[in-house]
Amino acid sequence: MEKKFKKHFPPKEGLRKIYRRMKLTLVFTLLVFVSLGNSYSQVTNLSLNFKNADIREVLQSIEEQTNYIFLYKDEIFDFNKKFSMDFENKNFNEILEFICQQANVDFEMRNRQIILKEKSVSETGYVVQQSKPVTGKVTDSSGAPLPGVSVVIKGTTNGIITDADGKYSLNNVPTDATLVFSFVGMKAVESTVSGKSVINIKMEEEAVGVEEVIVVGYGTQKKVNLTGSVDVVSGERLSNRAAENISSLLTGISPNMDISLSEMGGEPGSEQTWQLRGIGSISGSDDPLVLVDGVEMNINLVDPEAVESVSVLKDASASAIYGSRAAFGVVLVTTKKGKAQPMQIQYSNNLSFAVPIYVPSMYDSYTYVTAFNQAAKNTGTTPAFADEQVERVKGYIDGTYQYPYDPNNPPYSVWHGRLLGNANVDWTQKYYKPYTFRQKHNISLNGGSNKTDYYFNAGFFDEPGAYAWGGDNDGYKRYNIMANVTTEINDWIHFDFSSKYSRNETRVPNGIVGVTRSYLWLNMLCWWPMQPEYNLDGTIAHPTQVAMEEGGGMTTENNDLWMNLGIELEPVKGWKTNVKYHYNNRWGFETQILKPAYLHIPNGTIGNVGDAQTGIKESLNKGQYYLFSAFTSYEKTLDRHFFKALVGYEQDVDHNRSIFGSKMQLITGEVPSISTALGDFTLDDSMNHWATQGIFGRLNYNFDEKYLVEFSARYDGSSRFAKGSRWGFFPSVSAGYNIHKENFWAPIKSYINTFKLRASYGSLGNQNVTNYLYLSTIPVAYQRDPSNYSNPGYIIDTEVPLYASMPNIISSDLTWETVTTLNLGFDASFLNKRLDVAFDWFNRTTSDMIGPSEELPSFLGASAPKSNNAELSTKGFEASVSWRENVSRDFSYNVKLTLGDSKTKILKYLNKNGSIGTWYKDKTYGDVWGLTTDGIIQEAGETMPDQSYYYSKWGPGDIKYKDLNGDGKITPGLKTLDDHGDLSVIGNTSPRYNFGISAGFNWRNFDFNMFWQGVGKRLVYPDRTSEFFYGLNRYKNNSTLLKDSYHLDYWRPADETNSLGPNTDAYLPKPYFSTEGYKNLEIQTRYKLNAAYLRLRNVEIGYTIPSYLLNKMKIEKARIYFSGENLLTFSKMPKLFEPETIVAAQQGDARVGGEYVELGVTYPISQMFSFGVIVTF
Repeated sequence: MEKKFKKHFPPKEGLRKIYRRMKLTLVFTLLVFVSLGNSYSQVTNLSLNFKNADIREVLQSIEEQTNYIFLYKDEIFDFNKKFSMDFENKNFNEILEFICQQANVDFEMRNRQIILKEKSVSETGYVVQQSKPVTGKVTDSSGAPLPGVSVVIKGTTNGIITDADGKYSLNNVPTDATLVFSFVGMKAVESTVSGKSVINIKMEEEAVGVEEVIVVGYGTQKKVNLTGSVDVVSGERLSNRAAENISSLLTGISPNMDISLSEMGGEPGSEQTWQLRGIGSISGSDDPLVLVDGVEMNINLVDPEAVESVSVLKDASASAIYGSRAAFGVVLVTTKKGKAQPMQIQYSNNLSFAVPIYVPSMYDSYTYVTAFNQAAKNTGTTPAFADEQVERVKGYIDGTYQYPYDPNNPPYSVWHGRLLGNANVDWTQKYYKPYTFRQKHNISLNGGSNKTDYYFNAGFFDEPGAYAWGGDNDGYKRYNIMANVTTEINDWIHFDFSSKYSRNETRVPNGIVGVTRSYLWLNMLCWWPMQPEYNLDGTIAHPTQVAMEEGGGMTTENNDLWMNLGIELEPVKGWKTNVKYHYNNRWGFETQILKPAYLHIPNGTIGNVGDAQTGIKESLNKGQYYLFSAFTSYEKTLDRHFFKALVGYEQDVDHNRSIFGSKMQLITGEVPSISTALGDFTLDDSMNHWATQGIFGRLNYNFDEKYLVEFSARYDGSSRFAKGSRWGFFPSVSAGYNIHKENFWAPIKSYINTFKLRASYGSLGNQNVTNYLYLSTIPVAYQRDPSNYSNPGYIIDTEVPLYASMPNIISSDLTWETVTTLNLGFDASFLNKRLDVAFDWFNRTTSDMIGPSEELPSFLGASAPKSNNAELSTKGFEASVSWRENVSRDFSYNVKLTLGDSKTKILKYLNKNGSIGTWYKDKTYGDVWGLTTDGIIQEAGETMPDQSYYYSKWGPGDIKYKDLNGDGKITPGLKTLDDHGDLSVIGNTSPRYNFGISAGFNWRNFDFNMFWQGVGKRLVYPDRTSEFFYGLNRYKNNSTLLKDSYHLDYWRPADETNSLGPNTDAYLPKPYFSTEGYKNLEIQTRYKLNAAYLRLRNVEIGYTIPSYLLNKMKIEKARIYFSGENLLTFSKMPKLFEPETIVAAQQGDARVGGEYVELGVTYPISQMFSFGVIVTF
């Protein structure tokens, strides 16, 4: 367990002093950086007076008067040549050019360094005599001079920086060269010299900050005109990472976008769960709508290298245009498109070693048998290990005992068993490979003409599993192919076509407890070190290892093909009409092969592992999705008034069908198939569909980009509801005020450059509920389960007939859940747009949630139908602060912090009895009801309340609970709000204060970036089913003892004589190998765990190879990089438990009405150490 952080913190007064010093230090550091940036990006005026001076004297004088340093080789100068000059307060660039001309040398400026080199033929191959000086001035779009602009002859390192007036003078410029003008925050400009001696340049701001054009619903908008809550993530932040999918790459990047590992944990090919702005619904899905190029699809099927940007629409005004499936936000993924340029080929890869963040170690065999016997003693049963066995285990570890193996004499013929084992194996270390090798490759083609642009992309990702056994039957692979083509048929007709194909394959080895990796991991933690790895004859001794090696496995293959056609018409400027058709065909196979697996026992017998039968199980699923949309928009600017209107129509339909078959008793495991099996054939299938239809519209108005208003609405219908309840109308309105455009803002505009206030209010419908709730269905099934021979039922003519039962009562008026959101926020930039701040506060209410209805009389024989009668509210905030600065031509850096939080409360729920075992009015989502602990009983007869409700016997080493209601007894009462006995709300399990910290810098050709992510507050409460939190538990065979846990910190009496010794100040109560142990494992305050964490999610350092080294190889650009994922984690959780893979049980535990946590059952996540290259031709 990590040391408690508070021990390392100074007192509060000390913290205040440190905080003040940190603020002063930060301000001082920023001022220094600013001053350095100004001093290096602007030139200096000098006065020089020399007669017949040596070049060294001249250069030394300049170094003394400035911050510049000259670097040169002596052989380039003729030191016999003397220099005379008289400059009074002269521009430094002019002086430098004069000196170099007189000395017949060239110069190159690198920050404070000036490199002098021999003048001969330039790097572009131009002869010096064919060159001439070029001068000019660089200004911004308003005409103001730009100091510090880099002016470089393209293809060389020869260049200069503009002075304080934006002027430059560059000597020896070939007459047909190209000058490149670049400056952070501005679009780079290239200008061909073509014999000109004066070239003036006007630079425009890069599309960043408020001028950025971002993707929104059915179009784009300038960020300065946005009134909704929208966050944008550049595709550059997602590329060249070792993570398996886009979901993992987006974790923590956007505030209040909670992307969590599912119960699959770190399994190969695992996916994540998504939430925007906290809990949205307790009756249906509250996932955001994910659209890739305007079409709903699984974001993890997209190759991260093909992503241009990700826009996250969070409030109702931003997402209302998408209607029924966008109630809880929209994630818009835009893939890369072609550019009008010669074909550009780019290849990139990422080769990484994946190492599990933490694999626990087992205690030795002697510690095991000692602790197990202690638990058996507490239970009042026979010791798990006899004294002879204990001594034998101890002797084996000491090396003083030789096992008398006799294959014909039990029990010595079965020495491989747990109780008779003669070994000391740390199974957790045997079970996992020390590392696995992942690889990711990607190639893209990008190009086009003035009529047609194209972008092709293909990618491959391979992630082997970490199990040491199972061979190739463990891993995940993904293949991606994508094409985007846009053609201009004429000036007003554009046609676009895109296609995406994804294929992924997952392989899992079989095990005797199932095929999920998490349960294989769970099973492994229960192995005891006394069981040897191999028999004396060399055969495998453990049944699960045999099953994984020989017993087959499960292979899942999924394919997705998307075809998208679109046409855009613009017959009149400003009037655009788009018609799009999208088709998705998906199909998948799942095959599980149960092969024979045999365990060789030393006495010569062979036992079957797991299921006694071999067999095969296969399933096929197939689905189609169709989407048609048509929308038209018109925009017009009249003087300072801007109008834009959009209306459209959209409909989609989705069909799914699957079929499942299985057959046991394979004839041979070499050719496994249903046709080569002899057992009973089982066949099943399923099918479903849904459809939506909608009309939508949006109206934008702004006056001089100062006052902004947007109205949007959608009228949606869904097949998930009955005909009379299918349609809903969902409007929204938003407004913005760019206050910085007011005249009164002018005095502070140089400090607060932009400031926009935003407000929005709107409603959306949520149709993400169970299909067919409005249909009355008749259940049809066999009278019995064919495998349940204790109840054979009726047999008619040797056949078991089908039977039908009465249908449930349905609700014909079941309809949409309505999600209403109020959002208030602002965006601001400071200090020449180097500092950006954004803040949003929101209140989202979900009403008409589907909940239980009034109970019906029991004689009806049917349960009550669902109805729209529940309501909840989620309130929260999100903030981001970023700083970026170009310190000099060679150095720039950036820092960004994001923070988000939300809290959900139930406003309405039908719960007449006030049961705390389900939802109730005013319940805060995540509240945990539990007992208050009063320590551990130390002595018999100790004064304590009556705890017999939970168990009849209590004694030293057991938990003592507090009597909160003062009735002298510990009970949960009636488990209602009015009578909850000694239960109280002891905490909340919802994650709070999700944050991210990113920072990076560029220095010359080097770049460095890192990203931290974490959760500021989260509590978890292990339930009595959390076997690996407590270690020793009622299931002896599921008990374990692992290091870096609390497992040995259990209560032992003061007179304990075994090797573990006494432990009266223990954390855990004494263990039992029976249900009696449950009495100590009720959810309680003592076992409240702090699951907050901070994780170094990614670190990357890269180097871009200089172009002059690549030109001869016909390579346009090349970069190499090293990166690491999940390198550091700070948490107060025991190391055994990964804070990101906590698995919470379903709401509504009948005993306490809270959310408890199952710990230690998920597949570990990995650290990754990567190397990669990106080469552009």
